[in-house]
Amino acid sequence: MDSLKLKIPPLVLVVITLVVMKAISVGLPTNATLANLPLLFPILLVGFGGAVMVAGVYEFRRKQTTVNPMLKTASSALVSDGVYRFTRNPMYLGMLCILVAAALLWNSAYALLGCVSFVLYMNAFQISPEEDYLTELFPDSYLEYKTRVRRWL
Repeated sequence: MDSLKLKIPPLVLVVITLVVMKAISVGLPTNATLANLPLLFPILLVGFGGAVMVAGVYEFRRKQTTVNPMLKTASSALVSDGVYRFTRNPMYLGMLCILVAAALLWNSAYALLGCVSFVLYMNAFQISPEEDYLTELFPDSYLEYKTRVRRWL
C-alpha cells in the first residue's frame, strides 16, 4: 500500500463531488418528490454523517493510530470498537451521508449519481487497497472482523 491507489484525499473528493452535484442540480430538472421532503431530513442526515465521522476519528485517536488515509505504514492498531462495530468505514459513510443530504437539499435525483460515483470510486481506489493492507498487517483479526462487519452499513 505505497500510497494506496487513491491520489485525491477523501475530503477533497467530497468537495469535488459536491461541486459536480451542484452543477448537475442546476443544469437538470429538479425532482418533485425530493422537493416535498421536509428540510429536517437533510439536516438530520448531515448531523448523522458528522456524528459517525467524529465517532470514527474518536476511536482512531483512542487506539492511537492515524486517521490519515493517505499514509502507508502509519496504521498501528486494528480498530473494531465503537462505531466500527457497525461499519468498517464510518468516516467514508459520514461523507456519503453529507453528499446524499446535499442532493436532497438541491431536490436533484440526478445529483444522487454523484453519491454513487463517490461510493464506486472509494471502493476501488481507497477501501480495497486499505483492506489489502490491513489483511497483510493483521491477517487473522482483520479477516475475522471483515466477516462480522459490513464495509458500509
